[in-house]
Amino acid sequence: MSIEWEPTPCLERGCSRCCRETEMPLAETDIARLEALGEQRESFSIVLPDGSVRLQNDPATRACVFLDTDSADADAPGTCRVWEERPEGCRIYPLVLDQLDQPFLDELCPHRDEFPTPPLGIRRRLVVLDDTVHAEARSRQDG
Repeated sequence: MSIEWEPTPCLERGCSRCCRETEMPLAETDIARLEALGEQRESFSIVLPDGSVRLQNDPATRACVFLDTDSADADAPGTCRVWEERPEGCRIYPLVLDQLDQPFLDELCPHRDEFPTPPLGIRRRLVVLDDTVHAEARSRQDG
């Protein structure tokens, strides 16, 4: 059974701050899901020197390339055009890992106090995602 955590304060408030200047990592499963929508990998992802893959930001808006917005203002509204198929990290956010790999609600999220307590399964998904992204980065560097 899949554990779901569909936090919606961002949608209810029209907030897209987490989509601004994003550094969201992408796993191969995220990339495959987005490519299945007809998106081209080169148009939404960048590979960093360490082999990790991240979402691209639009240079004009400094926002995720999937955010429909015409403003670079961090508080400007925007809508995710791939919401139903968004990357796993976006699904789990604002839950992130600290330097000791302990999950916490990101202080950059202006609505973090409005999110329900994340279920344990979501915390596990975050750790698995982190491990997967790092393993895939190592694999890219090795080969």
